[in-house]
Amino acid sequence: MRNRWIPITFLTLGAVGLIAAVVSISVGEEGVQEIQLEETGEVQELIAGIPQLDSRLGNSDAPVTINLFLDVQCRVCADYASQVVNPVIADYVRTGEAQIILRHRPVGTKPATLGAFGTLAAAEQGRGWQYAEIFMLNLDQVPELGVDEDFLNEVAAVTPKLDTGQWERDVLDEGVRARAQEDDELAAELRIPGDTAFVIDGAGGSETLERAPPLADVIAAIERVQ
Repeated sequence: MRNRWIPITFLTLGAVGLIAAVVSISVGEEGVQEIQLEETGEVQELIAGIPQLDSRLGNSDAPVTINLFLDVQCRVCADYASQVVNPVIADYVRTGEAQIILRHRPVGTKPATLGAFGTLAAAEQGRGWQYAEIFMLNLDQVPELGVDEDFLNEVAAVTPKLDTGQWERDVLDEGVRARAQEDDELAAELRIPGDTAFVIDGAGGSETLERAPPLADVIAAIERVQ
């Protein structure tokens, strides 16, 4: 599957004039520091040292490719990622047995989310997985009205080795926003519902697991396609 996407417009809702207002990025502005993020050490322990390129985590020549369709902005999905996705990363991606590609699949009606934009902008620097993990681990810090640019800023500010200046530019780039929507379109094409799902490919075949499958089912599928 492709890892790069053809640039298109920001949201397909005719909201071109709202781009700057919706994603106005300024890391470190006065007032942003009210959000206190945690668990960055835990994320580094999970991710550090594993090769990253764009949305891929793991060695490009790994025998198994896992396409993970996930909404990083969904609290239930974030809990699931902690319980199921992270053990897969630790036991299969870190060991070189698999590579995993994060595909953004919103559970709501929007074709893309601010969380997807922030994650994909960080992925431009090979830091997308750290950004996504920190983002999900701290969803309890999201303001009452939902994810906003301040929350995106705070996650960027604590993402290890992320050039926040470059991230600010990338998060506004049409190509980054296009990739988020293309992931959603790919999921629709594959008839994957708006829930966490896996498409796992290997020499032994391909398997699709939908609706947040348990860890045992994911592991069994990986073993079968190797």
